[in-house]
Order: sequence, then C-alpha cells, then structure tokens
Amino acid sequence: MNKKIVSTLVVFAAACIAIATYSNMLPKIAFAKSAQAQEQANEERVIREQNAAVEAAWNKHDAATLDQSFVEDCDFVNVFGEWISGREKLVKTHAALFAGPFRESYKHFTVEKIRFVRPDVAIVHVRGRDTDHDGKLLEGDLGTIAVLVMVKDRGKWWIVTGQNTRVRPLPESFKPGGKPLAP
Repeated sequence: MNKKIVSTLVVFAAACIAIATYSNMLPKIAFAKSAQAQEQANEERVIREQNAAVEAAWNKHDAATLDQSFVEDCDFVNVFGEWISGREKLVKTHAALFAGPFRESYKHFTVEKIRFVRPDVAIVHVRGRDTDHDGKLLEGDLGTIAVLVMVKDRGKWWIVTGQNTRVRPLPESFKPGGKPLAP
C-alpha cells in the first residue's frame, strides 16, 4: 500500500476517534461550565444582597450590623487613611462616627465589580454615594470606592480586608496633555 494512502487513513481514523470522543465529552464539559457559571452567579447574588444589608445598616446608623460581615481580625483603611485592625475596633469607630459627624449621613452602595480569584475568594469594588434621608443622591458628590477582599468560610462570605477611598476630581497635571507639576 502506498505510504500516502496509509498516512491519510491514519489521520482520518484519528480524526474520527477524536470527534467521537469529543462529542461524548461535550455535554459533560458544557454542563460543568454551566454549573460553575450558575454557582458563581449565585455567589455574586449573595454578595450583592450582603451589600444591600450593609447599606441598610449604614442608613440606620447601626454600627454592629454594618460591620458584622468583617472577620474578627479584619483590617480596614477608611476614607481618612485610618488603618483599623479588628472588628471590635471597627464597630467602635463606626459607632462614634454615627453618634457624631455621621449622625445625618446616608449612603447608597453599588457593587461595581466582583472578581473571583478562586471560588471562595472574591475582590469586590463598591461605590458609595451620599444621599439624603430619602435616598436621593446628593448633587456634586463623587462618592467613594471601596475595595474589599472577601472569603467564603462555613457557607458565609466574610470581609477580610478593605480600603475605602474618597473620589476626587483628577488634578490637571495628571490629565493627558495637562501642565506638569511645578518643581
């Protein structure tokens, strides 16, 4: 038999085997990806619901409920640059703020992005905007952006660490074509 014919038959047979194998595996692969996508969508929903509960707690000025999703040994840097270690200290800090300068503070929080590093670890970006008591956004407020690292443990999502930054207009010198800073 001619080598060219044998080579062609071998390639054809390998292709037939690959197609048969792949067609049997395809539904399993599609189902696995579909199940994984559904699970991730469920986890995103849970994190968004948790964010809504945080917003409700802020607007009731309830520090204990606000911070209940933080692990005991959490770290959090607030908009003032204060590094707070531990949930107990975080609750005390929020309670003092709610009793004082934030007693009339109301917010709307929006989860902007959830990125799963692993199925049990998520990086969550949350935008906070000041509102009036009725939830109407305050004009001119650029808000804050928080970055949270969350882990799922014992069936619950917990905040391990976070950083909250006040959004400000970009200085001219940082804009493309802007004037450089003076030396």
